[in-house]
Amino acid sequence: MSEPSVNAASFASPLVRTAILVRNLERSVRFYAEVLGLEETRLDATITDPRAAGLLGHPGDTIQNVRIIKSGGPPVGMIGLFEIDPLQGDDPIPSGSARAGETCLVFYVRDLADLEARLAEAGAEIVGPATDISIRAGHSSREMIFRDPDGGLINCLERSPGAGGEGYVLGPDP
Repeated sequence: MSEPSVNAASFASPLVRTAILVRNLERSVRFYAEVLGLEETRLDATITDPRAAGLLGHPGDTIQNVRIIKSGGPPVGMIGLFEIDPLQGDDPIPSGSARAGETCLVFYVRDLADLEARLAEAGAEIVGPATDISIRAGHSSREMIFRDPDGGLINCLERSPGAGGEGYVLGPDP
């Protein structure tokens, strides 16, 4: 792979938001709030601008019901949940093991056992149960991967509230 010709650090900002196209907005909002605690709403809107539909390659009369959610703190790491009406295509919901081309959201959580209980209550598919893994010498983590209601992959790594893990500190207990 060749080196980029533009300094990547000055070309684009760090990732601000991930957009997820969902089949049922309220079900997805409830899932992300109940399972991961993403309860802060930054935007709750219906977008009817045909140019917004065009960005997705959809017809101009497509409506987008949008909710942008996040945990507390600065406006980064947000998730935009987009319900498209009318829904384009009827693709099956992904399940089972991860495949090429899929995206996986990654979060730190305080307690994977608590998360597993929330997932069981939500009826979520666990792709890989809580497991201790070592990726490189001197570094190990406990993590798991599961799917959201539309089959999106989510990876959670267990961290204690004060753990520095790449500069992130989990907030107070809920």
